[in-house]
Amino acid sequence: MNFIELTELNGKKFIGNINLLQRVFTTSNGKTGVVGWNNNGYFEVEESYEEVIDKIKARLAGVNRLK
Repeated sequence: MNFIELTELNGKKFIGNINLLQRVFTTSNGKTGVVGWNNNGYFEVEESYEEVIDKIKARLAGVNRLK
């Protein structure tokens, strides 16, 4: 499975399977939002859009790290 670690705005870290991630986007207030992992709607994370995409690309390329 392909997991990445992200941080919610409240500082809580979580690990999610990228195969279940539906969408990554930038909100109107400039925060990064993610949809998926059985959450209702979306939630914002501390990482930038680019950081989230880089984590996904690295994991798909075979990098075996969560961060």
